[in-house]
Amino acid sequence: MKRNYYFSLISSMLLFLVTIFSELSAQELRPVHLGFFYPLSTNGAAAANYSNNLSIHALAGLSGGETGFAIYGLGGLVKGDVTGFQSAGLWLSVSGQLQGAQVAGLVSRAGQADMGVQVAGLVNSAKQGSGVQLAGLVNTAATVEGAQLAGIANFTGRVSGIQLSGILNQAKDVDGVQVSGLVNKAGTVKGMQLSGLINIAETSDYPVGIINLISDGEKRIGVSVDENLTQLVSFRSGGKRMYGILGLGSNFYHEDLPYALETGVGIRLLDRKILRLDLEGSHIWGTNFEKWGGYAKSGLRLLPVAKLSKRLQLYAGPSLNYLNTRNPDGPDLAKYKIWDRYRSQTFKAVHWGFNAGIQVNVH
Repeated sequence: MKRNYYFSLISSMLLFLVTIFSELSAQELRPVHLGFFYPLSTNGAAAANYSNNLSIHALAGLSGGETGFAIYGLGGLVKGDVTGFQSAGLWLSVSGQLQGAQVAGLVSRAGQADMGVQVAGLVNSAKQGSGVQLAGLVNTAATVEGAQLAGIANFTGRVSGIQLSGILNQAKDVDGVQVSGLVNKAGTVKGMQLSGLINIAETSDYPVGIINLISDGEKRIGVSVDENLTQLVSFRSGGKRMYGILGLGSNFYHEDLPYALETGVGIRLLDRKILRLDLEGSHIWGTNFEKWGGYAKSGLRLLPVAKLSKRLQLYAGPSLNYLNTRNPDGPDLAKYKIWDRYRSQTFKAVHWGFNAGIQVNVH
Protein backbone atom coordinates (compact mmCIF):
# COMPACT_ATOMS: atom_id res chain seq x y z
CA MET A 1 0.00 0.00 0.00
CA LYS A 2 2.79 2.41 0.99
CA ARG A 3 4.74 1.37 -2.12
CA ASN A 4 1.83 2.41 -4.36
CA TYR A 5 1.51 5.68 -2.46
CA TYR A 6 5.19 6.55 -2.92
CA PHE A 7 5.05 5.52 -6.57
CA SER A 8 2.07 7.81 -7.22
CA LEU A 9 3.77 10.68 -5.38
CA ILE A 10 7.02 10.33 -7.33
CA SER A 11 5.11 10.06 -10.65
CA SER A 12 3.16 13.23 -9.89
CA MET A 13 6.34 15.13 -9.00
CA LEU A 14 8.04 13.98 -12.20
CA LEU A 15 5.04 15.00 -14.30
CA PHE A 16 5.03 18.43 -12.60
CA LEU A 17 8.74 18.94 -13.26
CA VAL A 18 8.39 17.90 -16.91
CA THR A 19 5.53 20.38 -17.34
CA ILE A 20 7.51 23.21 -15.75
CA PHE A 21 10.55 22.38 -17.86
CA SER A 22 8.48 22.34 -21.04
CA GLU A 23 6.99 25.74 -20.23
CA LEU A 24 10.40 27.22 -19.50
CA SER A 25 11.82 25.74 -22.70
CA ALA A 26 8.93 27.12 -24.76
CA GLN A 27 9.52 30.54 -23.32
CA GLU A 28 13.34 30.53 -23.65
CA LEU A 29 14.62 33.62 -25.47
CA ARG A 30 17.43 33.47 -28.00
CA PRO A 31 19.14 36.66 -29.25
CA VAL A 32 19.55 35.48 -32.87
CA HIS A 33 17.98 32.78 -35.02
CA LEU A 34 19.57 32.20 -38.45
CA GLY A 35 18.61 29.57 -40.98
CA PHE A 36 17.79 28.41 -44.51
CA PHE A 37 14.55 26.51 -43.86
CA TYR A 38 13.26 24.43 -40.97
CA PRO A 39 15.03 22.54 -39.42
CA LEU A 40 18.25 23.82 -41.02
CA SER A 41 18.77 26.70 -38.59
CA THR A 42 20.71 27.63 -35.46
CA ASN A 43 17.75 26.49 -33.33
CA GLY A 44 17.40 23.22 -35.23
CA ALA A 45 14.46 20.88 -34.81
CA ALA A 46 13.61 22.55 -31.47
CA ALA A 47 13.04 25.95 -33.12
CA ALA A 48 9.38 26.01 -32.01
CA ASN A 49 10.56 26.00 -28.38
CA TYR A 50 12.40 29.32 -28.63
CA SER A 51 11.52 32.97 -28.98
CA ASN A 52 14.01 35.24 -30.75
CA ASN A 53 15.06 38.88 -30.78
CA LEU A 54 16.29 38.63 -34.37
CA SER A 55 15.36 36.01 -36.99
CA ILE A 56 16.74 35.87 -40.52
CA HIS A 57 15.90 32.95 -42.83
CA ALA A 58 16.86 32.53 -46.47
CA LEU A 59 13.69 30.60 -47.31
CA ALA A 60 11.33 29.66 -44.46
CA GLY A 61 11.52 29.75 -40.69
CA LEU A 62 9.74 28.36 -37.62
CA SER A 63 9.81 29.73 -34.09
CA GLY A 64 7.91 29.82 -30.81
CA GLY A 65 7.81 33.62 -30.79
CA GLU A 66 9.45 36.80 -32.07
CA THR A 67 10.22 39.90 -30.00
CA GLY A 68 12.08 42.12 -32.43
CA PHE A 69 12.79 41.78 -36.14
CA ALA A 70 12.11 38.74 -38.32
CA ILE A 71 12.62 38.40 -42.06
CA TYR A 72 12.04 35.37 -44.31
CA GLY A 73 12.73 34.88 -47.99
CA LEU A 74 9.51 32.93 -48.57
CA GLY A 75 7.52 32.44 -45.39
CA GLY A 76 7.50 32.34 -41.62
CA LEU A 77 5.49 30.36 -39.06
CA VAL A 78 5.35 31.48 -35.42
CA LYS A 79 3.65 29.17 -32.91
CA GLY A 80 3.37 31.88 -30.24
CA ASP A 81 3.27 35.69 -30.11
CA VAL A 82 5.03 38.32 -32.18
CA THR A 83 6.12 41.73 -30.89
CA GLY A 84 7.92 43.85 -33.46
CA PHE A 85 8.22 43.50 -37.24
CA GLN A 86 7.89 40.54 -39.60
CA SER A 87 8.42 40.43 -43.35
CA ALA A 88 8.27 37.62 -45.91
CA GLY A 89 8.18 37.28 -49.66
CA LEU A 90 5.09 35.05 -49.69
CA TRP A 91 3.35 34.29 -46.40
CA LEU A 92 3.39 34.85 -42.65
CA SER A 93 1.46 32.99 -39.97
CA VAL A 94 1.28 33.81 -36.25
CA SER A 95 -0.73 31.47 -34.04
CA GLY A 96 -0.77 33.85 -31.08
CA GLN A 97 -1.00 37.62 -30.75
CA LEU A 98 0.56 40.15 -33.11
CA GLN A 99 1.77 43.40 -31.53
CA GLY A 100 3.59 45.18 -34.31
CA ALA A 101 3.51 44.68 -38.06
CA GLN A 102 3.32 41.86 -40.59
CA VAL A 103 4.27 42.50 -44.22
CA ALA A 104 3.92 39.65 -46.72
CA GLY A 105 3.94 39.44 -50.49
CA LEU A 106 0.84 37.24 -50.60
CA VAL A 107 -0.78 36.23 -47.28
CA SER A 108 -0.56 37.40 -43.66
CA ARG A 109 -2.34 35.53 -40.88
CA ALA A 110 -2.57 36.10 -37.11
CA GLY A 111 -4.54 34.60 -34.27
CA GLN A 112 -5.15 38.04 -32.77
CA ALA A 113 -3.93 41.36 -34.14
CA ASP A 114 -5.94 44.08 -32.40
CA MET A 115 -2.65 45.83 -31.54
CA GLY A 116 -1.02 45.12 -34.88
CA VAL A 117 -0.83 46.03 -38.57
CA GLN A 118 -1.19 43.41 -41.30
CA VAL A 119 -0.08 44.17 -44.87
CA ALA A 120 -0.32 41.65 -47.70
CA GLY A 121 -0.36 41.61 -51.47
CA LEU A 122 -3.40 39.33 -51.53
CA VAL A 123 -5.05 38.37 -48.22
CA ASN A 124 -4.91 39.32 -44.53
CA SER A 125 -6.62 37.17 -41.93
CA ALA A 126 -7.06 37.59 -38.18
CA LYS A 127 -8.90 34.86 -36.29
CA GLN A 128 -9.88 37.28 -33.54
CA GLY A 129 -9.36 41.05 -33.44
CA SER A 130 -7.35 43.24 -35.79
CA GLY A 131 -6.08 46.82 -35.70
CA VAL A 132 -5.17 47.71 -39.28
CA GLN A 133 -5.37 45.45 -42.32
CA LEU A 134 -4.14 46.48 -45.78
CA ALA A 135 -4.50 43.93 -48.59
CA GLY A 136 -4.46 43.92 -52.35
CA LEU A 137 -7.50 41.61 -52.47
CA VAL A 138 -9.27 40.59 -49.24
CA ASN A 139 -9.18 41.25 -45.49
CA THR A 140 -10.95 39.07 -42.93
CA ALA A 141 -11.15 39.46 -39.14
CA ALA A 142 -13.57 38.67 -36.33
CA THR A 143 -13.43 42.29 -35.14
CA VAL A 144 -11.61 45.41 -36.32
CA GLU A 145 -10.58 48.29 -34.05
CA GLY A 146 -9.06 50.57 -36.65
CA ALA A 147 -9.14 50.09 -40.41
CA GLN A 148 -9.62 47.51 -43.14
CA LEU A 149 -8.37 48.58 -46.58
CA ALA A 150 -8.67 46.14 -49.49
CA GLY A 151 -8.62 46.23 -53.25
CA ILE A 152 -11.65 43.93 -53.52
CA ALA A 153 -13.41 43.05 -50.24
CA ASN A 154 -13.39 43.37 -46.45
CA PHE A 155 -15.16 40.97 -44.07
CA THR A 156 -15.56 41.33 -40.31
CA GLY A 157 -18.05 40.74 -37.55
CA ARG A 158 -17.71 44.19 -35.99
CA VAL A 159 -15.74 47.26 -37.07
CA SER A 160 -14.99 50.38 -35.06
CA GLY A 161 -13.27 52.64 -37.56
CA ILE A 162 -13.30 52.40 -41.34
CA GLN A 163 -13.75 49.78 -44.04
CA LEU A 164 -12.50 50.81 -47.49
CA SER A 165 -12.67 48.50 -50.50
CA GLY A 166 -12.90 48.54 -54.24
CA ILE A 167 -15.95 46.25 -54.47
CA LEU A 168 -17.48 44.97 -51.20
CA ASN A 169 -17.50 45.68 -47.46
CA GLN A 170 -19.38 43.34 -45.11
CA ALA A 171 -19.77 43.68 -41.35
CA LYS A 172 -22.35 42.70 -38.77
CA ASP A 173 -22.00 45.94 -36.80
CA VAL A 174 -20.33 49.19 -37.88
CA ASP A 175 -19.34 52.05 -35.59
CA GLY A 176 -17.68 54.30 -38.13
CA VAL A 177 -17.62 54.39 -41.94
CA GLN A 178 -17.96 51.90 -44.78
CA VAL A 179 -16.63 53.09 -48.16
CA SER A 180 -16.93 50.83 -51.20
CA GLY A 181 -16.81 51.17 -54.96
CA LEU A 182 -19.91 48.98 -55.36
CA VAL A 183 -21.56 47.43 -52.28
CA ASN A 184 -21.64 47.90 -48.51
CA LYS A 185 -23.50 45.38 -46.37
CA ALA A 186 -24.00 45.58 -42.61
CA GLY A 187 -26.37 44.90 -39.75
CA THR A 188 -26.43 47.96 -37.50
CA VAL A 189 -24.54 51.04 -38.68
CA LYS A 190 -23.70 53.88 -36.30
CA GLY A 191 -22.03 56.16 -38.77
CA MET A 192 -22.08 56.33 -42.57
CA GLN A 193 -22.16 54.02 -45.56
CA LEU A 194 -20.72 55.42 -48.80
CA SER A 195 -20.87 53.31 -51.95
CA GLY A 196 -20.80 53.72 -55.70
CA LEU A 197 -23.94 51.62 -56.13
CA ILE A 198 -25.70 49.83 -53.22
CA ASN A 199 -25.81 50.06 -49.43
CA ILE A 200 -27.56 47.27 -47.50
CA ALA A 201 -28.23 47.36 -43.75
CA GLU A 202 -30.80 46.62 -41.09
CA THR A 203 -30.28 50.08 -39.58
CA SER A 204 -28.35 52.91 -41.26
CA ASP A 205 -29.42 56.55 -40.99
CA TYR A 206 -26.72 57.96 -43.30
CA PRO A 207 -26.34 55.77 -46.38
CA VAL A 208 -24.88 57.53 -49.42
CA GLY A 209 -25.40 55.50 -52.56
CA ILE A 210 -27.60 55.27 -55.64
CA ILE A 211 -29.63 52.41 -54.11
CA ASN A 212 -29.98 51.96 -50.34
CA LEU A 213 -31.83 48.91 -49.01
CA ILE A 214 -32.29 49.73 -45.32
CA SER A 215 -34.69 47.53 -43.34
CA ASP A 216 -35.93 50.33 -41.07
CA GLY A 217 -35.60 53.03 -43.74
CA GLU A 218 -37.82 54.13 -46.61
CA LYS A 219 -38.42 53.47 -50.30
CA ARG A 220 -40.34 55.88 -52.55
CA ILE A 221 -41.37 55.59 -56.21
CA GLY A 222 -42.53 58.69 -58.05
CA VAL A 223 -42.77 60.71 -61.26
CA SER A 224 -41.40 64.25 -61.65
CA VAL A 225 -40.85 67.08 -64.10
CA ASP A 226 -38.32 69.93 -64.16
CA GLU A 227 -38.03 73.36 -65.83
CA ASN A 228 -36.91 71.73 -69.12
CA LEU A 229 -39.96 69.43 -69.07
CA THR A 230 -37.76 66.37 -68.49
CA GLN A 231 -40.05 63.67 -67.08
CA LEU A 232 -38.51 61.04 -64.80
CA VAL A 233 -39.67 57.94 -62.97
CA SER A 234 -37.55 57.94 -59.83
CA PHE A 235 -36.71 55.55 -57.01
CA ARG A 236 -35.66 57.11 -53.70
CA SER A 237 -34.29 54.75 -51.05
CA GLY A 238 -32.41 55.21 -47.80
CA GLY A 239 -32.42 55.52 -44.04
CA LYS A 240 -34.11 57.85 -41.60
CA ARG A 241 -31.98 60.85 -42.66
CA MET A 242 -30.26 60.31 -46.02
CA TYR A 243 -31.34 58.57 -49.23
CA GLY A 244 -30.25 57.91 -52.79
CA ILE A 245 -31.97 58.81 -56.07
CA LEU A 246 -32.16 56.82 -59.31
CA GLY A 247 -34.36 57.99 -62.17
CA LEU A 248 -35.06 57.13 -65.82
CA GLY A 249 -37.14 59.14 -68.26
CA SER A 250 -37.40 61.28 -71.37
CA ASN A 251 -38.03 64.76 -72.69
CA PHE A 252 -40.85 65.08 -75.23
CA TYR A 253 -40.49 68.86 -75.59
CA HIS A 254 -36.84 68.71 -76.74
CA GLU A 255 -37.15 65.93 -79.29
CA ASP A 256 -33.40 65.59 -79.71
CA LEU A 257 -33.08 64.63 -76.01
CA PRO A 258 -35.34 61.58 -75.82
CA TYR A 259 -33.44 59.75 -73.06
CA ALA A 260 -32.68 60.90 -69.52
CA LEU A 261 -30.92 59.39 -66.50
CA GLU A 262 -30.79 60.86 -62.99
CA THR A 263 -28.68 59.95 -59.94
CA GLY A 264 -28.39 61.81 -56.69
CA VAL A 265 -28.50 61.91 -52.92
CA GLY A 266 -30.89 63.62 -50.52
CA ILE A 267 -31.16 64.47 -46.84
CA ARG A 268 -34.27 64.97 -44.75
CA LEU A 269 -34.02 68.39 -43.08
CA LEU A 270 -37.43 68.43 -41.41
CA ASP A 271 -40.15 65.85 -40.84
CA ARG A 272 -43.56 66.62 -39.39
CA LYS A 273 -46.93 64.88 -39.50
CA ILE A 274 -48.15 66.44 -42.75
CA LEU A 275 -44.97 68.07 -44.09
CA ARG A 276 -41.32 67.24 -44.63
CA LEU A 277 -38.46 69.23 -46.16
CA ASP A 278 -35.79 67.58 -48.30
CA LEU A 279 -32.53 68.90 -49.73
CA GLU A 280 -31.29 67.00 -52.76
CA GLY A 281 -28.20 67.04 -54.91
CA SER A 282 -28.70 65.48 -58.33
CA HIS A 283 -27.11 64.98 -61.72
CA ILE A 284 -29.20 64.53 -64.88
CA TRP A 285 -27.93 63.34 -68.24
CA GLY A 286 -30.03 63.95 -71.35
CA THR A 287 -29.01 62.43 -74.66
CA ASN A 288 -29.96 61.15 -78.09
CA PHE A 289 -26.72 59.15 -78.26
CA GLU A 290 -25.40 61.44 -80.99
CA LYS A 291 -22.01 63.11 -80.78
CA TRP A 292 -23.41 66.61 -80.13
CA GLY A 293 -26.77 65.81 -78.64
CA GLY A 294 -26.28 65.34 -74.89
CA TYR A 295 -26.36 67.63 -71.91
CA ALA A 296 -25.45 67.31 -68.23
CA LYS A 297 -27.08 69.22 -65.41
CA SER A 298 -25.93 69.16 -61.78
CA GLY A 299 -27.83 70.97 -59.10
CA LEU A 300 -29.22 71.45 -55.62
CA ARG A 301 -32.95 71.57 -54.95
CA LEU A 302 -35.01 72.34 -51.88
CA LEU A 303 -38.23 70.34 -51.86
CA PRO A 304 -41.16 70.83 -49.46
CA VAL A 305 -43.10 67.54 -49.39
CA ALA A 306 -46.81 67.45 -48.55
CA LYS A 307 -48.00 64.15 -47.06
CA LEU A 308 -51.43 63.69 -48.64
CA SER A 309 -51.90 60.33 -46.95
CA LYS A 310 -49.86 57.67 -45.20
CA ARG A 311 -48.20 56.74 -48.50
CA LEU A 312 -49.03 59.43 -51.10
CA GLN A 313 -46.81 62.54 -51.22
CA LEU A 314 -46.70 65.67 -53.40
CA TYR A 315 -43.58 67.85 -53.71
CA ALA A 316 -42.36 70.96 -55.55
CA GLY A 317 -39.49 73.36 -55.06
CA PRO A 318 -36.73 75.51 -56.59
CA SER A 319 -33.32 74.36 -57.80
CA LEU A 320 -29.95 75.93 -58.58
CA ASN A 321 -28.14 74.21 -61.44
CA TYR A 322 -24.97 74.08 -63.51
CA LEU A 323 -25.49 73.09 -67.16
CA ASN A 324 -22.90 71.83 -69.64
CA THR A 325 -23.89 70.91 -73.21
CA ARG A 326 -22.83 70.85 -76.85
CA ASN A 327 -26.46 70.77 -77.94
CA PRO A 328 -27.29 73.69 -80.29
CA ASP A 329 -30.37 74.40 -78.15
CA GLY A 330 -28.21 74.92 -75.06
CA PRO A 331 -29.53 78.42 -74.21
CA ASP A 332 -33.11 77.09 -74.26
CA LEU A 333 -32.15 74.54 -71.59
CA ALA A 334 -31.14 77.30 -69.16
CA LYS A 335 -33.84 79.94 -69.46
CA TYR A 336 -33.40 81.49 -66.00
CA LYS A 337 -29.68 82.16 -66.24
CA ILE A 338 -27.47 83.72 -63.59
CA TRP A 339 -24.31 83.24 -65.66
CA ASP A 340 -23.52 81.67 -69.03
CA ARG A 341 -20.62 81.17 -71.41
CA TYR A 342 -20.26 79.72 -74.91
CA ARG A 343 -16.80 78.55 -75.82
CA SER A 344 -15.34 75.78 -78.06
CA GLN A 345 -18.84 74.74 -79.15
CA THR A 346 -19.81 74.12 -75.50
CA PHE A 347 -22.50 76.06 -73.67
CA LYS A 348 -22.17 76.42 -69.91
CA ALA A 349 -24.56 78.14 -67.54
CA VAL A 350 -25.61 78.56 -63.93
CA HIS A 351 -29.37 78.92 -63.76
CA TRP A 352 -32.47 78.61 -61.62
CA GLY A 353 -34.95 75.84 -62.13
CA PHE A 354 -37.67 73.87 -60.41
CA ASN A 355 -38.69 70.29 -59.74
CA ALA A 356 -42.15 68.94 -58.97
CA GLY A 357 -43.65 65.50 -58.65
CA ILE A 358 -45.80 62.96 -56.90
CA GLN A 359 -44.55 59.84 -55.15
CA VAL A 360 -45.69 56.80 -53.20
CA ASN A 361 -43.96 55.57 -50.05
CA VAL A 362 -43.73 51.81 -50.59
CA HIS A 363 -41.95 51.01 -47.30
